[in-house]
Amino acid sequence: MVTEEEVSQMSPEELAAFQRQNCVFCQIAAGRVPAKAVYSDDDCIAVLDINPASKGHMLLMPKEHYSVMPQVPAHVIEHLFMVCKGLSQAALKSLQCRGTTIFVANGVAAGQRAPHFMVHVIPRSDNDSIGLVIPSRGFQKKQSEAVAALLRKALMKDKDVKEGILVEKPAGVKEEKAAKKPGKKPAVDKKQEKKQFDLDEIAEVLNK
Repeated sequence: MVTEEEVSQMSPEELAAFQRQNCVFCQIAAGRVPAKAVYSDDDCIAVLDINPASKGHMLLMPKEHYSVMPQVPAHVIEHLFMVCKGLSQAALKSLQCRGTTIFVANGVAAGQRAPHFMVHVIPRSDNDSIGLVIPSRGFQKKQSEAVAALLRKALMKDKDVKEGILVEKPAGVKEEKAAKKPGKKPAVDKKQEKKQFDLDEIAEVLNK
């Protein structure tokens, strides 16, 4: 048995290996623990929840071990949610549900029970009694403005966000547009090719 002191003395590489060995979802992703897989590729796997909130409740997770969302690389998050979109479409197609709830419990305070980041895809129907109620609370305008300022400041320090759409361009600087060559098709992105998957195949698994 590994003690807390031994864990605290591990290198980042040793700690990552230890977490993988002791994470049941890493074992599921590696095929060492049985699960009803709905979809799988090099980066992620989706399985049916063994304690589902509804028929077809899926858990989509990266195969690499990440505890919470901030640890997950941007390209993996992008891929996960493209797959998530496909899983939702497959559920709508095969289970005749009225919608899907896409849910992430990010951290213990948010209700996260497993130490492995995952996205819940829950098929929904009218009056299904699945409780997910977000209360509506009023805040004064000054409080809201202060919170918004704090969030913007934190976002601008985030490397992934700074390279994205939230970067503020200096006044007077125009975005350069790449010159288009007539008659030439854009190159196919290999990553985009990887994201293509068979909705009919997923729908068939869900309907079993």
